[in-house]
Amino acid sequence: MLTKGEKNLLGNIFRREKIKELSLEETYRLAQETGLSIRSIEYFALENGIVPQKYVRNIGSFTVAGQKKLLASKVMVVGLGGLGGYVLEELCRAGVGEIVGVDGDGFDETNLNRQLLATEKNIGQKKANKARKRAAEINQAVVFSGFVSKVEELPETAWQGIELIFDCLDNVESRLYLEEKAKKLGVPLVHGAIGGWYGQVGVVFPGSNLLAKIYRERKKGIEQALGNPPFTPAVAASLMVALGIKLLLGTLEKESVVYFFDLKNIEFFDISL
Repeated sequence: MLTKGEKNLLGNIFRREKIKELSLEETYRLAQETGLSIRSIEYFALENGIVPQKYVRNIGSFTVAGQKKLLASKVMVVGLGGLGGYVLEELCRAGVGEIVGVDGDGFDETNLNRQLLATEKNIGQKKANKARKRAAEINQAVVFSGFVSKVEELPETAWQGIELIFDCLDNVESRLYLEEKAKKLGVPLVHGAIGGWYGQVGVVFPGSNLLAKIYRERKKGIEQALGNPPFTPAVAASLMVALGIKLLLGTLEKESVVYFFDLKNIEFFDISL
């Protein structure tokens, strides 16, 4: 992430100014002074055991080494609506350094009940464009690339360097396409789906064909009939991000398990496939 010369430059500044903690104000000043990116400066700090203040409450769960790994990671979020908006929010706050967001749709009034990125003022605007603005508002260290596109129409360059994909889609055909794409890339896919009070989350490892097993002949999800209240995508997205971060940190066992939840009766269970 940093050249030897850039490391020496920052090292000299940190020693000269005896920097022991890194505030936002300090980070912005260093970025302006050196011309380096905020992400690079934060990475250098973590590499030297100095935790940026924005990540202090992460360290007890992620460790300093884990936070550094997240900052160096690149993921893709496909679908920036109900699930995707929450996934994006949590990835940015967790400090995942590079995020590619994909969604061809714009906001409409029916999104307002559950989609974190939707507001009355941005009806009609493209979700990928709003996602870019939101990422910058939360964490300017995050490099966000937005694509106003269907996942099937993404250019090959969009997939370069992706380590992990989040399936936040709302239709079966695109999910199955994404499963095949992830298989070809050899990267895991974190799947999430919701409907009414219910949701499912799981990790699709390359070659497991987990989504093909789940959906089989189904062409539509249950959300078409049950709708989606505000809280269901928030729960599913949080579970997805927790699994995704464990994958990035290398602490998740490689097994095909789908986790189901029922918020109406407050029940959780899982099935191995």
